[in-house]
Amino acid sequence: MNNRASEPSLARYALWNRKHKRNTSKSKRVLVADADKALGESLVSLFALKGFATQYALDVASLRTIVRTWQPQVIFLDTRIGACGNYALVRELHAINDEPASHIIAMSGFLPEEPVNLLKEAGYDGHCRRPCAVWQMTDLLDEAFAPGTPR
Repeated sequence: MNNRASEPSLARYALWNRKHKRNTSKSKRVLVADADKALGESLVSLFALKGFATQYALDVASLRTIVRTWQPQVIFLDTRIGACGNYALVRELHAINDEPASHIIAMSGFLPEEPVNLLKEAGYDGHCRRPCAVWQMTDLLDEAFAPGTPR
């Protein structure tokens, strides 16, 4: 048993598109792209403490560069970056990442709340509502990196 608050619905956080990992390396590469530098760097530090290889991107240019060169397996993408309200950025990131089993998880807004169905249609593989609890984000990472067959 844990001390976590129960979450009655998946409206707060979820990974709905689990992909089979073909990469057998022990490296678990996680990129955090967040418009809030202090928060993004803090998340990177916390994920590193949990054993993930991590990098941080503050803007669209650094995000594109890191995705092309480092090929992260999971990207937490703040939907405010690059004014991607039209969700073109998530489709571009899927196109430039050579890792077909990569996950892009939206860190979506709550005021106004971004509809989950629009995030799915845009190509996100999961989401967490800001402010995202770190334990929820690590649960999403554990699920994304879990061995097994895709859903």
